[in-house]
Amino acid sequence: MEHPVPGVLSILGDEPVGKELVEWLDQSQLELDDPDPVATGGSGGILMSAFLRDRRPGRISGLRIIKLVPCSAHADAEPRNHRAALSDRVPGNEEFIDSHLVELDDRTAKLDDYWVMIQYPAGDGTEAEMGTLAGLGTDRRTPALVEEVVKGVLGGWNPDPVAGRNREKDTVEILSAARFVQDMLGVSSDRADRAGRWLRERMGPAGESHWFTLDGSAGPLPNPVALDEGSPLSTCQVRLAVRGRAHGDLHPGNILVPAGGKAAADDFWLVDLSWYHRDALLVRDPVHLLLCLVADEFLPHMSCSAREELLTALTGEDPVCEGPLIPQGLADTVTRVRRAMIAWGAVHRINQGWRHQWFLALQACALMVVVRERYTEQDRWWFLRLAAGACRAYLEKAGVEPPKGGVPSVEVSAPPALPESDATSVPARVPVPFVPATAAAGPVGPVLPASPAPLGVPASSVVDEPGAVNVLAEIWDVFEPVLRQLSAVPVGKVRPHFLDYVLRRATDFRLTLGHPQLAMPQPAGVADEECRENVLDRLNEVADRARELHRVLTPALRRMQELAYGNGHPGLRDLTDSLGGLLDEVRRATSALSAPRPVRSV
Repeated sequence: MEHPVPGVLSILGDEPVGKELVEWLDQSQLELDDPDPVATGGSGGILMSAFLRDRRPGRISGLRIIKLVPCSAHADAEPRNHRAALSDRVPGNEEFIDSHLVELDDRTAKLDDYWVMIQYPAGDGTEAEMGTLAGLGTDRRTPALVEEVVKGVLGGWNPDPVAGRNREKDTVEILSAARFVQDMLGVSSDRADRAGRWLRERMGPAGESHWFTLDGSAGPLPNPVALDEGSPLSTCQVRLAVRGRAHGDLHPGNILVPAGGKAAADDFWLVDLSWYHRDALLVRDPVHLLLCLVADEFLPHMSCSAREELLTALTGEDPVCEGPLIPQGLADTVTRVRRAMIAWGAVHRINQGWRHQWFLALQACALMVVVRERYTEQDRWWFLRLAAGACRAYLEKAGVEPPKGGVPSVEVSAPPALPESDATSVPARVPVPFVPATAAAGPVGPVLPASPAPLGVPASSVVDEPGAVNVLAEIWDVFEPVLRQLSAVPVGKVRPHFLDYVLRRATDFRLTLGHPQLAMPQPAGVADEECRENVLDRLNEVADRARELHRVLTPALRRMQELAYGNGHPGLRDLTDSLGGLLDEVRRATSALSAPRPVRSV
């Protein structure tokens, strides 16, 4: 090879696409210098930044982002959709496109089983370093940045929205609320089906009903996954379904911002335009962005009472997010987003229907979170309740009344909860999993037993005995799925916020299990205390390993050769080993603490 590119091959290894990329670059009179891996945020592709030298006369060389995306029905559309987003210009949106969409090089190729795209870096070239909005977390800049993004994707990108009309077909659109939600979920995707399966696995036949009640809820709730003919939403016609240009997958990881704290709030760039559409429902992008922030940055840190306040605020008519327990940054972000959406609707005089679409978007986007396995069971149930509450709020606006009776009731259990930050908080309630009755079980109907305990934990001890055994059971329930997930993915797909969650829960459990007033089985002996100390040591080790791996994966654009390890990355291996050791210790401690106690003679 006349112009080898050893740097590219060092990143891609012996993969066939690496050799084909080298040949394609040489044939295109291009050279890549100093290639550097870039974290992908779990997109499944390969990213690298490199200085691209163009040997063709008159061409400008410079830093570029090389993106390799595995071929699929979705990926095959990415180059086309990205170019469409850049070229779909009308009077009034040119500035938004030029200032906030990442520019795409004119060269695209399909090599081996990958699409290769060359993108320009985000920004105007004056920024020293860029990062994602996800990397900012709960930074003080976040509320203003999110507000500017929402203003941009609505007003900047869409000076010419259409309402109640399909722009591509140029036809009047009559859309039921059920179809509206399906459209946002993706008619061709299986999100709605997955959400339905998830609910039925936990609620049994009640998960197929159009209405149900949860123990402790105020009246019947509409089933948010019931979108069939005859469902409550199918009887409602959406007023002024607003369509226009949309990103299609707007979340904090797809928004780049300057890393410096002095950047302007409207300094942002949208990346990964593979889901771009010029005739999408416009309410989805802002709401999906907001709920991703809630799920990743705020909800895991919130007390149960704060979660209830947030549920009430989001499903209320008032755009101001109020609640003394809601984090100030989150309340500010919610208020800014809702006000920006209402202000845009006022410009086009469409708020009569636009404001009600907020509730349908909450329902659809909450269901998107429900089917994402990386979130905890408790968080996914909260989003299910948000979807149901938003659906109920929409139906109330549409004049649909809930049934007076004949609604299935789902039993709710209150699992052991960590100490709350406020004295009035109560444990979060999660519906008890549904287990189908066997043929010999007797009466026909759902059997709703107590939550299953980890191996070695008697069900009675988990339900009836508060204290150390319950804490051990919750440690198992939290970290067993974490170990399964981390064991099944390469290190490049491990997101820093997930490691934040592992670190936070390990720390919380250390404080709870180590509390001097924690109830221990009586009579307690030295061996019982040794069991507790062993679990505490393992929790401390898990926290240390999660913290170490987080330091490696957090910087967005630093040299990250560690990503080449895949599942064999030593930091990831150390974390999964420590999680396995923790679960082994929890099993031993649970068995010891659950053993029958000798009765003291009086």
